Amino acid sequence: MNTGAFQELKLSDSPDRVWSDQQNAIFDWFSAGALGKCRSRNLVVRARAGTGKTTTILEAINYAPEQKILLCAFNKKIATELGAKLRNPFACAKTLHGVGFSFILRNWNGVKVDDERGIRLARRVLGDSSPDAMILLTKRLAAIAKSGGPNPTLADMVDFAYTFDICPDETWEQDGWTVERIAVAALQVLDLAAQRDGTIDFDDMVWVPTRNLWVRGTYDLVVIDEAQDMNESQLLLAQGVCKKGGRVAVVGDDRQAIYAFRGADSSSIDRLKKELNAEELGLTITYRCPSLVVDLARTLVPDFMAGPSNPKGSLLQLPATKLVETAKPGAFILSRKNAPLVGVCLSLLKMGKRAKINGKDIGKNMLSIVKKLKATTIVQFLTKLQAWEDRTIKHLLATKKKSAEARIQIVEDQADTLRALAEGLRGMKELEARITDLFTEVAGGDGSAVVCSSVHRSKGLEADQVFVLESTLYPGGQRGMEEQNIHYVAITRAKKELFIVQGVFS
Repeated sequence: MNTGAFQELKLSDSPDRVWSDQQNAIFDWFSAGALGKCRSRNLVVRARAGTGKTTTILEAINYAPEQKILLCAFNKKIATELGAKLRNPFACAKTLHGVGFSFILRNWNGVKVDDERGIRLARRVLGDSSPDAMILLTKRLAAIAKSGGPNPTLADMVDFAYTFDICPDETWEQDGWTVERIAVAALQVLDLAAQRDGTIDFDDMVWVPTRNLWVRGTYDLVVIDEAQDMNESQLLLAQGVCKKGGRVAVVGDDRQAIYAFRGADSSSIDRLKKELNAEELGLTITYRCPSLVVDLARTLVPDFMAGPSNPKGSLLQLPATKLVETAKPGAFILSRKNAPLVGVCLSLLKMGKRAKINGKDIGKNMLSIVKKLKATTIVQFLTKLQAWEDRTIKHLLATKKKSAEARIQIVEDQADTLRALAEGLRGMKELEARITDLFTEVAGGDGSAVVCSSVHRSKGLEADQVFVLESTLYPGGQRGMEEQNIHYVAITRAKKELFIVQGVFS
């Protein structure tokens, strides 16, 4: 089949729409039904960046003959948007948290959502006389563990603690609050969380139904979108809601799997393909990226192709010294790490250009570290910051886990970002104010400001003008698959102009 060829497919409400052979193949699979002539009852769609994945899947669902169809959405906002676009009356778009909550209500009638449940259960395990800081750590560890599957072991809990920096500092350890003690307590919190007490919290919505074996086949066809970003508990729930004899369609881009550090199963698409004995179809023709950008991306992802009408675009190398003057309002400046973005953003502001750093939650995390260190001066803060970085990396190295390296990079980036933020400031209040002012949430932007963003935060976004800080890619010379994926995600945000910024910005 010539995957670049296009043919017209007549549809009742879009008769003039032209679809690619790749899209038509997906429509054929959906229309065949569970008893159709497809090679497999289940399907994996490997959809590359900007290939019209959402449009294709929404259209494909129109062809499905099933009477009960679920489109699993990554969050509530996306679920609402997809639900408004679905035209098949037998299909619905829901978050997996919403799906899981429905199973909980069937078994725990009248249960109410309580965001304080985790704290309450941790306090119940540790006792009211325990320090609030240790109760919070225990609650956080239990919450993280819920993403990793229904029945974590003590060894798993210790690994989670080191990987996600949920560890008591040296002062607490000297008082007997070791990582192992927190891990044991967090396991006890999980046991309590699986028991009825009239409440649940957000993390329970996916985890409790899988832990308590409440998940039942409910849908004839389940479509799992953005599968590469889902954690183990989410994937188990999504698979479990498909009826016996029903169909599962897994959609995602394994080359955009860049969230292993937060619990996403980066191998989920390949694993699900094997477990489901699924047929694979591709969406590899991008409609977003100009052909010059596609040529560059193909060095990383060889099956990536430009649409027949995509413009040539612009691909340029740019010295770091020219970055600030070249960036226009609405541009994205992308970095592997957050720390380099601080200097770029401050320089843009000094030049009179509006600029923000993407990630309000990143700012909140920076503030939490600042408060955790309890410094009264900038000098004292920098000293305590170095000690915190050294101690945390030491703990991570002690785990001897492959995941430790990714977490170490995050810790180093957090410390470097805070050092950059503190530069030139006179007091801690100024530091907190700078963090609050610089970090914001960008969901496409209004085009009035230059957006400085980590590659991770830019995923799902696009801009006409994109600058990639080349020196931040492949830290330590690492050329592993996830680092290549980050490179691919970065360059495929560009719709018109892509600048590879060379040299270190200062």
